[in-house]
Amino acid sequence: MAIDEAEVDRAGAGEPAVAGPDETDGSTPPGGAADSDVEELRSTVASGRVADHVEDVLEGAADVASRLEAAAAEHTVRVTPELDEDAFFTADEGGTTVVNRYDLEKSVPLEKKHHFREVERYWVNKPYSFVVIFHSEKENEKKYYLIEPHLTPIEADLRDFLSGKLKTAIKYSSDQVVVQGSEEARGDVIEEETHELLARYDLYDEDARPDDDGGLVGGVKAALGRDEDTERPDRTGDLQGVEARPEPALLAEDSETLTEYQIEKLLYLLRRDFIGFERIDGIKHDINIEDISCDGYDSPVFVYHSDYEQIISNVYHGEEELDDFVVKLSQRSGKGISKRNPQVDATLPDGSRSQLTLGREVSDHGTNYTIRQFKDVPFTPVDLINWHTFSLEEMAFLWLCIENHKSLIFAGGTASGKTTSLNAVSLFIPSKAKIVSIEDTREVELPQRNWIASVTRPSFSEGDKGDVDEFDLLEAALRQRPEYIVMGEIRGEEGRTLFQVMSTGHTTLTTFHADSVGEVIKRFTTDPINVSKTMFTALDLVSIQTQTRVQGNKVRRNKALTEINHYDPENDEINVQDVYQWQAETDEFLQMGESNTLDEIQFDRGWTRERLDREVFIREIVLAYLVEQDLNTYTQVAASLQAFINDPDSILKLIATDELERSLEDLREMESVEIDIDPDKEAMVPRPSAEGEILTEAERVLEQGEDLLSEYREDPVDADVADALEIEEADDVAPEEGEPAEDLGSFSFEAGGDGEATTDGGETALDADREDR
Repeated sequence: MAIDEAEVDRAGAGEPAVAGPDETDGSTPPGGAADSDVEELRSTVASGRVADHVEDVLEGAADVASRLEAAAAEHTVRVTPELDEDAFFTADEGGTTVVNRYDLEKSVPLEKKHHFREVERYWVNKPYSFVVIFHSEKENEKKYYLIEPHLTPIEADLRDFLSGKLKTAIKYSSDQVVVQGSEEARGDVIEEETHELLARYDLYDEDARPDDDGGLVGGVKAALGRDEDTERPDRTGDLQGVEARPEPALLAEDSETLTEYQIEKLLYLLRRDFIGFERIDGIKHDINIEDISCDGYDSPVFVYHSDYEQIISNVYHGEEELDDFVVKLSQRSGKGISKRNPQVDATLPDGSRSQLTLGREVSDHGTNYTIRQFKDVPFTPVDLINWHTFSLEEMAFLWLCIENHKSLIFAGGTASGKTTSLNAVSLFIPSKAKIVSIEDTREVELPQRNWIASVTRPSFSEGDKGDVDEFDLLEAALRQRPEYIVMGEIRGEEGRTLFQVMSTGHTTLTTFHADSVGEVIKRFTTDPINVSKTMFTALDLVSIQTQTRVQGNKVRRNKALTEINHYDPENDEINVQDVYQWQAETDEFLQMGESNTLDEIQFDRGWTRERLDREVFIREIVLAYLVEQDLNTYTQVAASLQAFINDPDSILKLIATDELERSLEDLREMESVEIDIDPDKEAMVPRPSAEGEILTEAERVLEQGEDLLSEYREDPVDADVADALEIEEADDVAPEEGEPAEDLGSFSFEAGGDGEATTDGGETALDADREDR
């Protein structure tokens, strides 16, 4: 029966019911079923059972919603709440990235999703691959997940089919492009050949779509030589109800040819496997990774992350795949690896160092590799200051020493930052100096154009016949008349030759494995290097670097900066002195005493003590300004330092007037240096910014240098060319009213001179101006 809502409301309020029309016309007998229902309704409402029922229903719905939410949480990845995934998965040119949330869900096993919590996410090769750092709440450790496009079974089979066909097709492509072409050119060959294969098998046609002859899957099956029906993949797993994929999977109900999205996925994976680094290609693109290693068969790939240290990844190699991959790395490095020669040290085409081992002959766990990443864009002295590896004062000290031809060795353990520091302080070498670098693996990267980069070469035949080692390169360097020799690392007997080079007056910068100055001296003065102690004093400075922990974080510090003074024949000892020491308790650098090296520079340059202190301080001001203004890119730092070395006064004027940043574009065009850094690569470099005590120290130095900088503000920087062109043509200049006319007769030109105006006292006007300043 129909119940009037108004009747229910009145009953709930305790009001008498109003008789309906049926009760007055006799259509319903009084005291019948209608009266009984109304009485029952009145009793139910009056007792509150309706409210209880509604509450029970709502509680049941909430319980269902809670269970649905829990089920969804177990079946989906927990992402950072602050992350805007729509923005993250939007390509730079708009549209959706090739890899997306669907691929993230497919990359994380279902059983791990409930205890994985996302910590960080960033692109390494947008729009094809990104990295997610997870924290496992169950296992209490970090995980490194590389996310790349996921392939359905049909797509995976098609990728394998195309790979086989491409191997044959590439053989008949342009040999010059395939063998000697750039990565971009070889990628174009891959793309062109892939499109031809897809068109040949009617899998992709930009202009026309084939008739309904079995659709896309039918074409794929025909290309793969299959006739049996292909079952639709099960999509009721962990992604049920999740609409995360921007394009449909490759299924029988899909369009008859591949979509643009699917083509892009296949092209990326084919390029990755043919000209990239296969499964670890995305990791190779990660600027945060220092080392990549796989320890054997069935072992995951481990990475050393600059923020999270050693961390396990989700990348695995199959046994046969790992063997093939190591052989491929060896061949691309120009080396051969086999069971006869199962271990190889090689330099990969991108400059990374690798150690490769094939099979179980010398490794119980089987084939393994370790790759030490090469930085396309080096770090700078400003980065070392911001990391607190060196203090501002230490870096200014090193700057003046290197600029004045003092030899230096960076010593320390593995991964203590020796090569990073060597690359950074090489920016202090004047651009007008000739430099020769000697390495077995290219790691040194300099902006100076007057630089010969020498690399060792192994023999192509049995024995050592035809090889070019460090000895050969050092001998050649002496005939190249260098002012600075930068040697990547000293490992053996070549160290003796290097000290002979130092003794002849060639400034040398290099690295060495030792954890103290005493160990450096001991290893150099005993076999196999065996440098005499009298010759060892040709070295000026030793920087001891260490990797340690500060407040639980792994950091790199310059433990000591030590001077090599002289040899004491009576005690048969080499006298050394620490100039700076790092204090582990306070994480501070203390000056331990006066520097004999600075005294030598003062004597050689004929400076007074005041002039020496000023030279150190103005370099500290330049570094402090770069730190305080956050001018820390390689281009900004390299241009500023090299411009200062060429013309200190001009750079100090720019700093005093806050015009340095505006002038950097002009400064980087100096012909003696080549600062050509890819902006995209620079943007990916994880450079630290100054904060806390480091920023406070930089501000303190600038405040102390205020009086010095004020001298340069009074003599403003010259206008640039653009400003000069805007000057309107002036009338003849006349002195203003009340201003005395300049007596030009006080200037004369010396006979036979170079045309410089001189005063009556014989000094040039420029000299007089300098003296006034």
